[in-house]
Amino acid sequence: MSEAEMMPQRIDLSDHPVHSAPPVGAPYVLGRWHKDRVSLRGYLREAQIFVKSRGKTHDPKRFIILGRPRSGTTLLVQLLNQVAGVDCRGEELHYAMCNPSGFLLNMARSRSADVAVYGTKIITYQMFEVQRLRDQHAFLSRLADSGFRFIHMRRNTFDQCLSLSVAQQTQTYHLQKGSAAKTLDIAVEPAIMEAQLRWNLAMLDYEDQLLAPFAPLTLNYSTAFSGTEMHQPSIDRICDWLGHARAPVKAALKRTSARTNITNRAALETLAQDLGMGSALHDG
Repeated sequence: MSEAEMMPQRIDLSDHPVHSAPPVGAPYVLGRWHKDRVSLRGYLREAQIFVKSRGKTHDPKRFIILGRPRSGTTLLVQLLNQVAGVDCRGEELHYAMCNPSGFLLNMARSRSADVAVYGTKIITYQMFEVQRLRDQHAFLSRLADSGFRFIHMRRNTFDQCLSLSVAQQTQTYHLQKGSAAKTLDIAVEPAIMEAQLRWNLAMLDYEDQLLAPFAPLTLNYSTAFSGTEMHQPSIDRICDWLGHARAPVKAALKRTSARTNITNRAALETLAQDLGMGSALHDG
C-alpha cells in the first residue's frame, strides 16, 4: 500500500452546519470572540511547555479524547488517571495557542520518565471557537502522524443537552462522591432546549465525519460509563487498546442527573419530535 493510500481520507467540513449554529450560553467578547480565545493564559503555558520540552526525548504512547460538553469526558479523564503510568490531562486546549498540535506533542515529550501513556481531552468546539483552526482535519492528521490515537466519547444527544442546560442554569457541572443528595426539581426552557439540540446534533455529526478517517475508539456514555459497574470493563478496554497494563479504578464523581428531576422532560421530548430532531432521543 502506498503512503498516499495510508493517509486518512480528507473530508471538507468547512461548510458544515455546525459553523452556523451558535452554542447556547457561550461567553463572547464584543459578540465576536470566545472569552477563552482572548486570554493570554494559553500562550504563556505554551511557552512554558516549549522550554520544558527542549532536549527531551521521552516518547510515551499518546491519545486524544474528543467529545461534546457533558458527554462524560471528565469522568473518563478521572478514571484513566488512576491507572499507573497514565497521565491524562483535562482541557489542554482550553485557551488559545499559537501552535496547538505542537503544544500537545511537547506536552507528551516533557512527561516524566515514569509516564508510559500521555493523553488529554478536547471539547470539540474548542478547535474552531477557541483555537480557530482553519483545517481541523489537518490538525488531527498532524497529531496522528505524531503518534496520537483518538477516543470519541459519545452520549445520547437529548440527555446530553438536558445535562448541559441544567449545568448552565445551576452552574453545577460536577458533584463529588458524598455530596448532598437533595433532589432538585428544574424545568428547562423549550427555546433553550431547541437551541441546544440544533447545536449538539450538528456537533455530533461533525465529530463523526471528522474522526471517521482516523478509526477512533468510540465509547458511548450510556453503555460504558453511566453506571459504576461499567467503569472497570470500559477502562480495561481502553488499556487493552493502548497496549497498557490494566489497573483497578473507582469514580470520585457522582452523576448530577442522579439529583435532578426535569419536570418538563416529556414535553421536551415531544418538542424534539415536533421539530424534526427526534433522532436526538436515540442517537446514543
